[in-house]
Amino acid sequence: MKTILVPTDFSSASANALRYAGAIASQSGAELVVLHVVFPNEGVDNNVYAAFWSDDYISQREKDLKDWVRRQQRGQSGDAVPTRFECLVGFPIPSIAEVAEKHNVDLIVMGTTGATGLRGVFLGSVAAGMIGRTDIPLIVVPKKAQYYPNSPAVFATDFHFRIESMGLKVLHTLLGMHKMPLKVVHIIDKPGEREVQEKETALTKKLGDIPFDMHYLHDRDAAQAISNFIEATDAGLLIAVAHEHSLLYKIFNESLTRKLAHRIHVPLLALHDKKRN
Repeated sequence: MKTILVPTDFSSASANALRYAGAIASQSGAELVVLHVVFPNEGVDNNVYAAFWSDDYISQREKDLKDWVRRQQRGQSGDAVPTRFECLVGFPIPSIAEVAEKHNVDLIVMGTTGATGLRGVFLGSVAAGMIGRTDIPLIVVPKKAQYYPNSPAVFATDFHFRIESMGLKVLHTLLGMHKMPLKVVHIIDKPGEREVQEKETALTKKLGDIPFDMHYLHDRDAAQAISNFIEATDAGLLIAVAHEHSLLYKIFNESLTRKLAHRIHVPLLALHDKKRN
């Protein structure tokens, strides 16, 4: 892992995400790219056109960004991490995607900064939007989540996925670097559904040489089952693959979102399904 992108709005949630990203970077040798996006009408009395000519305002925001990052890194393990800064005029989701491509980042780390509709309750509207905009692995860090490098990671899966090579590499790096045991969880919520050895064998092939323990949870309330399992195992990371009809898809688009928002307080690593030809 070489480059980690951390978008920030100077909130306490994004400060926590920066500390989380710094801890990963300090152990992996990666550099940080910290991004702040200035809305087109910010700082100019809501005049959307004048904003593009406000060079002094943008320069001040760039200075504010550097000062803010240095304050957050002071005394933290990330204070020796190489850090670059980006300050753009635009809108968050396309700007984050643009900077991620520009710097060829391996991982995006974001804080939960707000709630806009069901999708926003858990991730914040920007983080939720990024899931569908990029194939880059994304860690979403709740405001009060802490960094527990040696705790178990819980991978919630429906078995129907093919992780992108970039995501598999990041997953392998994070688990190996932090010595995090991987516990794979499948929720059985349909009558008659059984544990299937063939699916476990296929899962082993998909994950390559990543070792894991398999767990089946029988519960119609997926949010409660996952929450209970995370608490019981003292897990420090939840992992899911984003694809249509997956558990992660349901998290963003159904009432499960609201339940998880109140029950799960560990970072979420969102990986992406390999595009099918």
